[in-house]
Amino acid sequence: MKRAVYAVGGLALPPEATAYGLARYSRSAEPAKKTFTDMAEKILGGGEAMKKFFEVFYFQYGHASIADLAHVGMAIENISIVSAIEVVDEPLWDGQERSTRYQKFSAEAVHTPAPVAKSARLTKQYKTGISYLMNEYQKLNTDLLGEVRAKNPLPKNYPEGAYKAATRARAFDMARYLLPLGTLTSVGQITSGRTLEKMISRLFSNQYSEVQAVAADIKKACQSKTFNPFSAEIQTELRKLEKLPNTDKTTKAAIKRLQKILQPSAPVPSLIKYTAPQEYLMKTQQELKKIAAEYLPRFKVDSSYDVQAYGQLDPLVEAVCTVLYGVTHYSFGQIYEQVRSWPKKRLQAVYTAATKYRGPHDELLRSLDTHSLILDVLMDVGGYRDFHRHRRTMQVAQDYTFQHGYDVHPELASYGGLYPYQLAMDTITETLKKVESVNHEAAVYLMPLGFKRRALFKMSWNELDYIGKLRTGAGRHLSYWKIALRMVEEAAKISPERAQLIQTKPLSMDSVYER
Repeated sequence: MKRAVYAVGGLALPPEATAYGLARYSRSAEPAKKTFTDMAEKILGGGEAMKKFFEVFYFQYGHASIADLAHVGMAIENISIVSAIEVVDEPLWDGQERSTRYQKFSAEAVHTPAPVAKSARLTKQYKTGISYLMNEYQKLNTDLLGEVRAKNPLPKNYPEGAYKAATRARAFDMARYLLPLGTLTSVGQITSGRTLEKMISRLFSNQYSEVQAVAADIKKACQSKTFNPFSAEIQTELRKLEKLPNTDKTTKAAIKRLQKILQPSAPVPSLIKYTAPQEYLMKTQQELKKIAAEYLPRFKVDSSYDVQAYGQLDPLVEAVCTVLYGVTHYSFGQIYEQVRSWPKKRLQAVYTAATKYRGPHDELLRSLDTHSLILDVLMDVGGYRDFHRHRRTMQVAQDYTFQHGYDVHPELASYGGLYPYQLAMDTITETLKKVESVNHEAAVYLMPLGFKRRALFKMSWNELDYIGKLRTGAGRHLSYWKIALRMVEEAAKISPERAQLIQTKPLSMDSVYER
C-alpha cells in the first residue's frame, strides 16, 4: 500500500467535527478521506451523531484523548492582567498575550472588580488610585522618552522608524512598573478541547470574581458561533445567487445546501462538559492554610533576595514544602528550614491532607510534583509575566501582596526617573494598605506591576539552559535579564560544571538600539 499524508479539516469543519472524524478514523480500518466523507451528512444533520459518539466514547468510557483532537482558536479580549495571567497558566497552552509595549493606557481601560461596586468609599479609593497611577505613568513615560532620546541620539544610517520604536520601547519598559494589575489586555490562544475544559474548571475555582466571569465567557464561546471574516460575505453572495432570475430548482437547492455547509457554527458545543469548579483544589487550599498557620512559626517574611536555588530534595519534604509555600508568603528557604526537621508522621499527614479531597477525575495538585532543580524567585510582576510563559517549568506562584515591596528598573535612576517613580509607589502603597483592609481583591487590581511577586519554578537543567539563552541578550527586558542571570548564578552553587556551560549574555551587552 502506498504511503499517504494529507491534512484534514478546515472549510466547513469546525474543531468538534474534526475531532469526531479523527476519533472515528482511529476506530476503523478505512482511510481518513472516506471516514470524513461518510460523516459529512451527519454533521449537516445537526451533529446528533457526534453527540451520541462523544457520549459513549468520551463521557462514558473516559476516552479524554478525543477532546485533544479538537483545537479551538479563541480571542479573549479586554480582561485584566490578573485574569490574563490566570488564563495562560496552562502547561499545554499555545497562544500570545498582547504586548504591553503596543497599547495605549488610560484610567478607563482598567477593570473594576465586582466587590468595589458594593461600597461607595471603596469605589472612590479605587478610582482615585487608578487615576493617580495612570497620570503618573503618562508623565513618567513622557519624561523618560525625552531622556532616552537625548542620551541615545539617532545614529547615522540608522532607520528613523526603528529608532523611534526602540527608544519608545525602552521608555515604556521603565514606566510600565506603574501600571495597575487591573489594566486591560487581551489574549489569543489555540488550545485543545481537553485543555479548554481544564482551563474553564480551574478559572471557575479562582478566588477573584473577574476570573470566574472569564471562565463563564470562555465556556459560552465554546458553544457560540465562531467568528470568521469571510462568513458574512459568503452568505451575502449566496443569497444574491439565490435571487437571480431564471434560477432553476436544482441550482436553488444547491445554493441552500452551500448556505447550510458554510454557515458559522460553534467550535465545541458538546465536548466541553466537565467544567465545574475544582472542589479538590478549593477545599485543599483552605485546609493547607490552616496547617500552615498551625505548624509554621509566625516569623517575618524574608524578602531579602531575588533568587535562591535548591537541588534534589527528599521527595516528601519537597512536596510538603511546596504545598505550604503556595498558601503563604514565606520563602521556600524559610519553610524548608522548618519542614526538614519534622517527623515523618507529620510530613505524611500534610501530604495526605493535600490529597484526601481528590476525586476520581482530579489530577494531583501541581505543587506535589518534584523536580531536580528548584528556583525560588522574587521579582516584579511585569517581569514575572515573561517567565510565566515557560511551559516546561512546574510553577507555584503565591498570591499577590505588597509585603515584599517594589522593584526598580536598573536604568531608571540614570534617566532621572527614580524619584518620581518612588514617590508614586510610596504614595500608592499607603492607599493599598487602606484598600486591603476593606477588600483584598480590590487591592490586588490596584497594585502596580512594579510590586514583587514570589513564585517557585521547578525545572530540568535543559530548561534552565534554554531560559539562560533566551532571556539574556540585546533587546531583552532588563527586569527578566537580571533574574535569568541570577538563576544561573544560583544554580551554579549546586552544579558549577553544568551552569558554566549555559550560554548567558552579560548586562553590559544591553543596547537601546536593539529590541
